[in-house]
Amino acid sequence: MGSRKYYLDWLRVLAFGALIVFHVGCLYASWDYNIKSPRPVHQIDAVLLSLTPWRMALLFVISGVASRFLMAKLGAGRFALDRLRRLVPVILVGMFVVIPPQTYIVLLDKGLLHGGYFHFWIFSYLAADQTLVAPLHRTMPTYDHLWFIVYLLFYTLIFAALAGLRRALGILTPARTRALQLLPLWLLLIAPALWLTGSNFLIERLLPVTFNVANDWGSHLKWAGLFVAGILCSTREDFWAWLHRRRGALLVAAAVFLALQSLCHSLWLAGRMEPVTSALAWSVASSFYAWAMIGALCGFAQQHLNKGSPLLSHLNEAILPIYVLHQPILLAAAYLIFPLKLPLTLEAALLISITALGAFAIYETTIRPFRITRILFGLKAEPSHSQ
Repeated sequence: MGSRKYYLDWLRVLAFGALIVFHVGCLYASWDYNIKSPRPVHQIDAVLLSLTPWRMALLFVISGVASRFLMAKLGAGRFALDRLRRLVPVILVGMFVVIPPQTYIVLLDKGLLHGGYFHFWIFSYLAADQTLVAPLHRTMPTYDHLWFIVYLLFYTLIFAALAGLRRALGILTPARTRALQLLPLWLLLIAPALWLTGSNFLIERLLPVTFNVANDWGSHLKWAGLFVAGILCSTREDFWAWLHRRRGALLVAAAVFLALQSLCHSLWLAGRMEPVTSALAWSVASSFYAWAMIGALCGFAQQHLNKGSPLLSHLNEAILPIYVLHQPILLAAAYLIFPLKLPLTLEAALLISITALGAFAIYETTIRPFRITRILFGLKAEPSHSQ
């Protein structure tokens, strides 16, 4: 199965870390977010649009790679049980403990709530009383920013079920397994970009994003496709070697497609493109940009980050709890800091620091040392000492 791809672990850590910076940017951007700064900085839109196409896509690809290796190690049944044991508790803790303060802050910020937190938590949030959130077109309880974990749980369970069924029916023979290794390299390199293009176009025109796992069909096409791409590419050393060799060319290609994406966005804002043409042009540019950027990141990470270390092991474990915790901390900090009207650069730096350090401190003091909190936040019951 090949040696561990430490560079993908580093990319996973860095991508989740970038999420904090991204969400701080969302406070100032022109599009909707949980709460908004009274001093918007619309120039930040271009920066966020340069991150949006590949940020979550990279995580689903890496998740597909990791799932393929873990499936080979555990088998379909144990893999499914492991995913249920690791992901269901953190989703439930997130929905019923971590996210309620975030929802409370949003309602305070919108002027829709004036009472105390515990009354809100017990009699509105846990009681699933939708009166307060109906004007915001939201629901309670909610998994909110934990949609990635919810979607990933379903994809991994489907993967396990299909693998188990194929083995039970004798479909997954050694010869057919080897046939997957013979898929043309060019197909692995180009098919994900084409899949992204099609799914992004459907999202733009027919199947808009809902973040509801039961009916978010456009997103499922997109994210499940990238998860499958990770599975198919996981053991193809020629694929990873090609990314490494061509990392510079991939970065240039990403820059070209990013420029095209920016042009499409500018023409759309100016009303100079028809809706269908705009959706198609945007889908092509952003999808090929995303896939080229993912390839470039993997290539450069192989060159510079393909080494395990105690720091990587520590961060690799910490990143899931930090992801779960970061948004409530960010929104609470923003709600308290915005009225101070600090210089914008200082304000943004404070928000990033408070969010990252606050989440890490909670992990170190409250989650990491204790068996019960480790389990509740999706970690192994005992800390790993491997590198």
